[in-house]
Amino acid sequence: MSRVTIDLLRHGEVDGGLCLGRGCDVPLDARGWSQLRAMLPERPPWTGIATSPLLRCAEFAGELAGRLGLELRIDERFSELGFGEWEGRPWSELYERHGEPLLDFQRRPDCNPAPGGEHYPDFESRVAAAWEDLLGLPGERHWLVVTHAGPIRAILRRVLEFPASRLFGIDVPHACLSRIVRDGEDAPRLVFHGGQP
Repeated sequence: MSRVTIDLLRHGEVDGGLCLGRGCDVPLDARGWSQLRAMLPERPPWTGIATSPLLRCAEFAGELAGRLGLELRIDERFSELGFGEWEGRPWSELYERHGEPLLDFQRRPDCNPAPGGEHYPDFESRVAAAWEDLLGLPGERHWLVVTHAGPIRAILRRVLEFPASRLFGIDVPHACLSRIVRDGEDAPRLVFHGGQP
């Protein structure tokens, strides 16, 4: 029976306090790089790395893949949710000017997209397609997926089958690592969330 292990890693911090979605491509700040490097084990277990193409994920993933000599897959489907008119704006401003629509989004993202933003069911479908592609690769594999809070929540929702109304009940801080394992054709299972490899 082959085993597929997938570690989901949220990118580190970036300058700002801004709403950063699919349409805002900003790099990690110095603290973000430190956060990600600090969580690396002495002997990384990964056999390949997949990443969002956005700089806050792809730069670290590319550096790590190069250093470890691992396959690197850049997959647009692991990009963050598109936040439309909210992109690049300070969270404080969004809560002040758009408090109720923002709270509605957090309560039920599947029913309340950001103005001009990506619809959550479409977002979940693209993330699920990337996820299923990794699970479907032959052989025993251990992937590191460097991505964003949104795709991590979407994958956890898929694995744990909880309602969309509970998405923001899961904290996904910067440099958060979650591990999911699938043995053979069994359903994937969450091994840990917010742990160390």
